[in-house]
Amino acid sequence: MPSPFIALIGQLVWQVRRGVGTFLTMEFGQPHLSVREPIEPRHSTAPRVRRDLRRRRVSLAGDWHLWIQHADWKIDAANASLRSDDEPDAGRDEVLRDLDGQKLLSAEVDPAGKWTLRFDLGATVEIWPARYDADELWSLHPWQGDAIVWHRGRAQPQS
Repeated sequence: MPSPFIALIGQLVWQVRRGVGTFLTMEFGQPHLSVREPIEPRHSTAPRVRRDLRRRRVSLAGDWHLWIQHADWKIDAANASLRSDDEPDAGRDEVLRDLDGQKLLSAEVDPAGKWTLRFDLGATVEIWPARYDADELWSLHPWQGDAIVWHRGRAQPQS
């Protein structure tokens, strides 16, 4: 199977963000406006969730959205690094902005399942299976079409 990242080579990475726990997201390629219309929640839904569901959500999404979910990762950029197990810190998280705007040059996986993404201004992103036993490590979502989910050692299309 060819690299799931083949369509991203030469594309800009942008909107690199940390999420909950080890979650890390980034967009690649051209931006698209994404609109989620309000949803009428069930009566049993918590008040905070009901309020959120009733809102229209407008956001930007790239041609490709990479979501690192249940994997460990490390970003090296501008002589600094950030790891998935680092506590959020404004100074340390500056590495995310150092990665923003770089072009993906290559994506390689080693026999142990560790991915290395290399970028044109010197940044690298390494992604490897987490210490805990999770099968689904990361997913790559195209603007339109089916996502590719990387399980321990294999890619699987997801609709």
